[in-house]
Amino acid sequence: MKKSLVVHILVMVIAAAAGSFIASTLLMDQNKLSSARIKVGQKSACGFNKFIADVQWMLFINYCGSVGSIKKDNVNEVYTRLASIIRNDPDFEKAYEVGTLMISIEASEKALELLKIGCDNPRLSANWKIPFLAGFTLSRNVNAKDLPAVTKKLKTDAEGFFEMAAKRSPSTPERYVISYLMRAKAAKLGKTWKAKGSKDAIQIVNDKHALLCAWINEANSGYRGGRVEDDMASYSIVQSSTKDMTRKVLSLASFLKEEHPDDPNIAKTLNELKTSILKGQNFCGKCLTVYAAGDKYCSSCGEKVVVYGACDKCGVVKKGAYCSECGDPKTEKKQ
Repeated sequence: MKKSLVVHILVMVIAAAAGSFIASTLLMDQNKLSSARIKVGQKSACGFNKFIADVQWMLFINYCGSVGSIKKDNVNEVYTRLASIIRNDPDFEKAYEVGTLMISIEASEKALELLKIGCDNPRLSANWKIPFLAGFTLSRNVNAKDLPAVTKKLKTDAEGFFEMAAKRSPSTPERYVISYLMRAKAAKLGKTWKAKGSKDAIQIVNDKHALLCAWINEANSGYRGGRVEDDMASYSIVQSSTKDMTRKVLSLASFLKEEHPDDPNIAKTLNELKTSILKGQNFCGKCLTVYAAGDKYCSSCGEKVVVYGACDKCGVVKKGAYCSECGDPKTEKKQ
Protein backbone atom coordinates (compact mmCIF):
# COMPACT_ATOMS: atom_id res chain seq x y z
CA MET A 1 0.00 0.00 0.00
CA LYS A 2 2.82 2.36 0.96
CA LYS A 3 4.74 1.40 -2.17
CA SER A 4 1.70 2.17 -4.33
CA LEU A 5 1.33 5.59 -2.64
CA VAL A 6 4.97 6.41 -3.31
CA VAL A 7 4.56 5.45 -6.95
CA HIS A 8 1.51 7.71 -7.26
CA ILE A 9 3.38 10.60 -5.67
CA LEU A 10 6.36 10.08 -8.02
CA VAL A 11 4.02 10.02 -11.04
CA MET A 12 2.41 13.26 -9.89
CA VAL A 13 5.79 14.95 -9.42
CA ILE A 14 7.02 13.78 -12.82
CA ALA A 15 3.75 14.92 -14.44
CA ALA A 16 4.03 18.36 -12.79
CA ALA A 17 7.63 18.70 -13.96
CA ALA A 18 6.69 17.63 -17.49
CA GLY A 19 3.77 20.05 -17.50
CA SER A 20 5.99 22.90 -16.39
CA PHE A 21 8.51 22.09 -19.13
CA ILE A 22 5.79 21.93 -21.80
CA ALA A 23 4.27 25.20 -20.54
CA SER A 24 7.65 26.94 -20.72
CA THR A 25 8.17 25.63 -24.26
CA LEU A 26 4.70 26.82 -25.29
CA LEU A 27 5.37 30.24 -23.79
CA MET A 28 8.59 30.62 -25.80
CA ASP A 29 6.74 29.60 -28.96
CA GLN A 30 3.98 32.11 -28.19
CA ASN A 31 6.54 34.88 -27.67
CA LYS A 32 8.08 34.08 -31.04
CA LEU A 33 4.67 34.36 -32.68
CA SER A 34 3.65 37.43 -30.70
CA SER A 35 6.58 39.71 -29.91
CA ALA A 36 4.09 42.22 -28.49
CA ARG A 37 3.51 39.96 -25.48
CA ILE A 38 7.13 40.45 -24.40
CA LYS A 39 6.75 44.24 -24.67
CA VAL A 40 3.55 44.26 -22.61
CA GLY A 41 5.31 42.34 -19.85
CA GLN A 42 2.52 40.12 -18.50
CA LYS A 43 3.85 37.30 -16.30
CA SER A 44 3.53 33.78 -17.63
CA ALA A 45 0.47 31.82 -16.58
CA CYS A 46 2.04 28.45 -17.41
CA GLY A 47 1.41 29.07 -21.10
CA PHE A 48 -2.34 29.53 -20.66
CA ASN A 49 -2.46 33.31 -21.16
CA LYS A 50 -4.71 33.11 -24.20
CA PHE A 51 -7.14 30.82 -22.41
CA ILE A 52 -7.18 33.17 -19.42
CA ALA A 53 -7.81 36.13 -21.77
CA ASP A 54 -10.80 34.29 -23.26
CA VAL A 55 -12.25 33.69 -19.81
CA GLN A 56 -11.58 37.29 -18.81
CA TRP A 57 -13.34 38.49 -21.97
CA MET A 58 -16.49 36.54 -21.11
CA LEU A 59 -16.40 37.96 -17.59
CA PHE A 60 -15.79 41.43 -19.06
CA ILE A 61 -18.87 41.17 -21.28
CA ASN A 62 -20.96 39.97 -18.33
CA TYR A 63 -19.71 42.81 -16.13
CA CYS A 64 -20.40 45.48 -18.76
CA GLY A 65 -23.86 44.04 -19.28
CA SER A 66 -24.57 44.20 -15.55
CA VAL A 67 -23.58 47.88 -15.17
CA GLY A 68 -25.73 48.97 -18.11
CA SER A 69 -23.57 51.88 -19.28
CA ILE A 70 -20.00 53.07 -18.85
CA LYS A 71 -19.82 56.07 -16.51
CA LYS A 72 -17.17 57.89 -14.51
CA ASP A 73 -17.78 55.74 -11.44
CA ASN A 74 -17.13 52.44 -13.24
CA VAL A 75 -14.87 53.32 -16.19
CA ASN A 76 -11.67 52.60 -14.24
CA GLU A 77 -12.90 49.09 -13.43
CA VAL A 78 -13.75 48.52 -17.09
CA TYR A 79 -10.33 49.80 -18.15
CA THR A 80 -8.55 47.58 -15.60
CA ARG A 81 -10.35 44.48 -16.84
CA LEU A 82 -9.70 45.39 -20.47
CA ALA A 83 -6.01 46.11 -19.89
CA SER A 84 -5.61 42.73 -18.17
CA ILE A 85 -7.15 40.97 -21.17
CA ILE A 86 -4.74 42.71 -23.55
CA ARG A 87 -1.76 41.96 -21.29
CA ASN A 88 -2.64 38.27 -21.43
CA ASP A 89 -3.35 38.32 -25.15
CA PRO A 90 -2.08 41.38 -27.09
CA ASP A 91 -3.49 39.82 -30.28
CA PHE A 92 -7.10 39.90 -29.01
CA GLU A 93 -8.60 42.08 -31.74
CA LYS A 94 -12.11 42.27 -30.25
CA ALA A 95 -10.69 43.74 -27.06
CA TYR A 96 -9.35 46.69 -29.08
CA GLU A 97 -12.23 47.05 -31.53
CA VAL A 98 -15.09 46.68 -29.01
CA GLY A 99 -13.60 47.20 -25.55
CA THR A 100 -11.74 50.45 -26.17
CA LEU A 101 -14.77 51.89 -27.95
CA MET A 102 -16.76 51.38 -24.75
CA ILE A 103 -14.39 53.58 -22.70
CA SER A 104 -13.39 56.02 -25.45
CA ILE A 105 -15.68 58.80 -24.18
CA GLU A 106 -15.24 58.60 -20.40
CA ALA A 107 -11.55 57.62 -20.55
CA SER A 108 -10.31 58.61 -23.99
CA GLU A 109 -6.62 58.76 -23.03
CA LYS A 110 -6.71 55.29 -21.49
CA ALA A 111 -8.50 53.97 -24.58
CA LEU A 112 -5.78 55.50 -26.77
CA GLU A 113 -3.11 53.91 -24.58
CA LEU A 114 -4.54 50.45 -25.34
CA LEU A 115 -5.18 51.22 -29.02
CA LYS A 116 -1.56 52.29 -29.43
CA ILE A 117 -0.49 48.86 -28.17
CA GLY A 118 -2.66 47.32 -30.89
CA CYS A 119 -1.27 49.64 -33.57
CA ASP A 120 2.31 48.77 -32.60
CA ASN A 121 1.66 45.03 -32.49
CA PRO A 122 3.27 43.49 -35.62
CA ARG A 123 0.85 40.57 -35.45
CA LEU A 124 -2.03 43.01 -36.04
CA SER A 125 -0.38 44.93 -38.87
CA ALA A 126 -3.22 43.97 -41.24
CA ASN A 127 -5.92 45.34 -38.93
CA TRP A 128 -7.06 48.78 -40.13
CA LYS A 129 -9.92 49.18 -37.66
CA ILE A 130 -7.64 49.63 -34.63
CA PRO A 131 -5.73 52.68 -36.02
CA PHE A 132 -8.99 54.11 -37.34
CA LEU A 133 -10.55 53.91 -33.86
CA ALA A 134 -7.41 55.54 -32.45
CA GLY A 135 -7.67 58.42 -34.93
CA PHE A 136 -11.40 58.78 -34.32
CA THR A 137 -10.97 58.84 -30.53
CA LEU A 138 -8.10 61.31 -30.74
CA SER A 139 -9.93 63.71 -33.06
CA ARG A 140 -13.38 63.49 -31.46
CA ASN A 141 -12.99 62.74 -27.75
CA VAL A 142 -9.79 64.47 -26.61
CA ASN A 143 -10.08 68.11 -25.50
CA ALA A 144 -8.23 70.63 -27.64
CA LYS A 145 -6.16 71.82 -24.65
CA ASP A 146 -5.00 68.25 -23.93
CA LEU A 147 -4.38 67.33 -27.57
CA PRO A 148 -0.71 68.45 -27.84
CA ALA A 149 0.32 66.48 -24.73
CA VAL A 150 -1.63 63.38 -25.81
CA THR A 151 -0.21 63.36 -29.35
CA LYS A 152 3.29 63.82 -27.96
CA LYS A 153 2.81 60.82 -25.70
CA LEU A 154 1.42 58.71 -28.55
CA LYS A 155 4.17 59.96 -30.93
CA THR A 156 1.59 60.49 -33.66
CA ASP A 157 -1.62 62.42 -34.34
CA ALA A 158 -5.06 61.73 -35.82
CA GLU A 159 -3.77 62.13 -39.39
CA GLY A 160 -1.08 59.53 -38.71
CA PHE A 161 -3.61 57.02 -37.37
CA PHE A 162 -6.06 57.57 -40.26
CA GLU A 163 -3.26 57.25 -42.80
CA MET A 164 -2.17 54.01 -41.12
CA ALA A 165 -5.75 52.73 -41.41
CA ALA A 166 -5.85 53.62 -45.12
CA LYS A 167 -2.54 51.88 -45.81
CA ARG A 168 -3.56 48.77 -43.90
CA SER A 169 -6.85 48.38 -45.76
CA PRO A 170 -6.77 45.12 -47.78
CA SER A 171 -7.94 46.69 -51.05
CA THR A 172 -9.76 50.00 -51.35
CA PRO A 173 -10.10 51.86 -48.03
CA GLU A 174 -13.61 52.63 -46.86
CA ARG A 175 -14.84 56.05 -47.94
CA TYR A 176 -15.19 57.26 -44.38
CA VAL A 177 -11.52 56.41 -43.72
CA ILE A 178 -10.44 58.72 -46.56
CA SER A 179 -12.98 61.32 -45.41
CA TYR A 180 -11.59 61.38 -41.86
CA LEU A 181 -8.02 61.40 -43.19
CA MET A 182 -8.72 64.50 -45.29
CA ARG A 183 -10.53 66.24 -42.42
CA ALA A 184 -7.53 65.58 -40.19
CA LYS A 185 -5.26 67.11 -42.83
CA ALA A 186 -7.58 70.12 -43.08
CA ALA A 187 -7.56 70.62 -39.31
CA LYS A 188 -3.76 70.92 -39.35
CA LEU A 189 -3.74 73.79 -41.86
CA GLY A 190 -4.44 76.41 -39.23
CA LYS A 191 -5.79 79.86 -40.11
CA THR A 192 -3.93 80.41 -43.38
CA TRP A 193 -3.08 78.32 -46.42
CA LYS A 194 -0.54 78.73 -49.18
CA ALA A 195 -0.84 76.67 -52.34
CA LYS A 196 2.19 74.89 -53.70
CA GLY A 197 4.27 77.34 -55.74
CA SER A 198 2.23 80.33 -54.58
CA LYS A 199 3.73 83.30 -52.73
CA ASP A 200 0.49 84.66 -51.29
CA ALA A 201 -1.15 83.17 -48.19
CA ILE A 202 -4.92 82.74 -48.20
CA GLN A 203 -7.04 83.23 -45.08
CA ILE A 204 -9.12 80.12 -44.33
CA VAL A 205 -12.77 81.11 -43.97
CA ASN A 206 -14.27 77.97 -42.36
CA ASP A 207 -13.93 74.19 -42.04
CA LYS A 208 -15.28 73.50 -45.53
CA HIS A 209 -12.79 75.96 -46.99
CA ALA A 210 -9.98 74.23 -45.08
CA LEU A 211 -11.13 70.87 -46.44
CA LEU A 212 -11.07 72.18 -50.01
CA CYS A 213 -7.53 73.51 -49.45
CA ALA A 214 -6.48 70.09 -48.14
CA TRP A 215 -7.85 68.42 -51.28
CA ILE A 216 -5.94 70.86 -53.48
CA ASN A 217 -2.78 70.04 -51.53
CA GLU A 218 -3.35 66.38 -52.38
CA ALA A 219 -3.70 67.19 -56.06
CA ASN A 220 -0.47 69.21 -55.93
CA SER A 221 1.49 66.66 -53.91
CA GLY A 222 3.34 65.41 -56.97
CA TYR A 223 2.31 61.76 -56.85
CA ARG A 224 3.78 59.95 -59.87
CA GLY A 225 2.46 56.45 -59.24
CA GLY A 226 4.72 53.42 -59.09
CA ARG A 227 5.19 50.76 -56.45
CA VAL A 228 3.74 51.24 -52.97
CA GLU A 229 6.32 52.09 -50.31
CA ASP A 230 6.00 52.57 -46.58
CA ASP A 231 6.94 56.24 -46.77
CA MET A 232 4.93 57.17 -49.85
CA ALA A 233 2.77 60.28 -49.94
CA SER A 234 -0.78 59.69 -48.76
CA TYR A 235 -2.03 61.23 -52.00
CA SER A 236 -1.52 57.90 -53.74
CA ILE A 237 -3.90 56.28 -51.25
CA VAL A 238 -6.48 59.04 -51.55
CA GLN A 239 -6.28 59.24 -55.34
CA SER A 240 -6.55 55.49 -55.91
CA SER A 241 -9.34 55.12 -53.34
CA THR A 242 -11.52 58.08 -54.29
CA LYS A 243 -12.60 57.57 -57.87
CA ASP A 244 -15.16 60.34 -57.57
CA MET A 245 -12.68 62.75 -55.97
CA THR A 246 -13.27 65.42 -58.62
CA ARG A 247 -17.04 65.29 -58.14
CA LYS A 248 -16.74 65.64 -54.36
CA VAL A 249 -14.25 68.50 -54.58
CA LEU A 250 -16.33 70.35 -57.16
CA SER A 251 -19.44 69.97 -55.02
CA LEU A 252 -17.55 71.50 -52.12
CA ALA A 253 -16.16 74.30 -54.29
CA SER A 254 -19.59 75.06 -55.75
CA PHE A 255 -21.06 75.31 -52.24
CA LEU A 256 -18.35 77.73 -51.10
CA LYS A 257 -18.73 79.85 -54.22
CA GLU A 258 -22.48 80.12 -53.68
CA GLU A 259 -22.20 80.81 -49.93
CA HIS A 260 -19.33 83.31 -50.24
CA PRO A 261 -19.64 84.88 -53.72
CA ASP A 262 -17.70 88.03 -52.80
CA ASP A 263 -15.03 86.57 -50.53
CA PRO A 264 -11.57 87.15 -52.09
CA ASN A 265 -10.04 84.21 -50.20
CA ILE A 266 -12.61 81.80 -51.65
CA ALA A 267 -12.05 83.29 -55.12
CA LYS A 268 -8.27 82.78 -54.85
CA THR A 269 -8.78 79.20 -53.71
CA LEU A 270 -11.08 78.47 -56.66
CA ASN A 271 -8.42 79.81 -59.01
CA GLU A 272 -5.93 77.40 -57.46
CA LEU A 273 -8.47 74.62 -57.95
CA LYS A 274 -8.72 75.41 -61.65
CA THR A 275 -4.96 75.02 -62.08
CA SER A 276 -4.73 71.75 -60.12
CA ILE A 277 -7.65 69.29 -60.03
CA LEU A 278 -9.48 70.98 -62.94
CA LYS A 279 -6.36 71.49 -65.03
CA GLY A 280 -6.96 70.28 -68.59
CA GLN A 281 -10.69 69.73 -68.01
CA ASN A 282 -13.66 71.67 -69.32
CA PHE A 283 -15.86 73.04 -66.57
CA CYS A 284 -18.79 75.39 -66.14
CA GLY A 285 -17.70 78.91 -65.27
CA LYS A 286 -20.65 79.35 -62.92
CA CYS A 287 -20.79 76.17 -60.81
CA LEU A 288 -17.47 74.52 -61.79
CA THR A 289 -19.16 71.29 -62.89
CA VAL A 290 -17.11 69.36 -65.46
CA TYR A 291 -19.03 68.80 -68.70
CA ALA A 292 -18.59 66.43 -71.63
CA ALA A 293 -17.71 66.91 -75.29
CA GLY A 294 -20.57 68.34 -77.31
CA ASP A 295 -22.45 69.78 -74.31
CA LYS A 296 -23.89 73.23 -74.92
CA TYR A 297 -25.28 73.83 -71.45
CA CYS A 298 -24.17 72.80 -67.96
CA SER A 299 -26.18 69.81 -66.73
CA SER A 300 -25.92 71.09 -63.15
CA CYS A 301 -26.96 74.75 -63.36
CA GLY A 302 -28.10 75.27 -66.97
CA GLU A 303 -25.40 77.84 -67.76
CA LYS A 304 -24.29 78.06 -71.40
CA VAL A 305 -20.80 76.59 -71.85
CA VAL A 306 -18.14 76.64 -74.55
CA VAL A 307 -18.63 73.60 -76.76
CA TYR A 308 -15.65 71.36 -77.43
CA GLY A 309 -15.04 68.06 -79.21
CA ALA A 310 -17.87 68.61 -81.69
CA CYS A 311 -17.84 68.89 -85.46
CA ASP A 312 -17.99 72.51 -86.72
CA LYS A 313 -20.10 71.49 -89.65
CA CYS A 314 -22.82 69.22 -88.20
CA GLY A 315 -22.36 69.43 -84.43
CA VAL A 316 -21.93 65.68 -83.87
CA VAL A 317 -19.39 64.68 -81.21
CA LYS A 318 -16.22 63.50 -82.93
CA LYS A 319 -14.69 60.15 -82.04
CA GLY A 320 -11.53 60.52 -84.09
CA ALA A 321 -9.67 62.84 -86.43
CA TYR A 322 -12.69 63.06 -88.72
CA CYS A 323 -16.39 63.43 -88.04
CA SER A 324 -18.19 60.09 -88.36
CA GLU A 325 -21.31 61.89 -89.61
CA CYS A 326 -20.03 64.23 -92.33
CA GLY A 327 -16.31 63.52 -92.57
CA ASP A 328 -15.26 67.05 -91.65
CA PRO A 329 -11.79 67.20 -89.96
CA LYS A 330 -12.27 70.46 -88.10
CA THR A 331 -13.29 70.52 -84.45
CA GLU A 332 -14.01 73.19 -81.89
CA LYS A 333 -11.01 73.88 -79.68
CA LYS A 334 -11.13 73.39 -75.97
CA GLN A 335 -11.85 76.44 -73.92
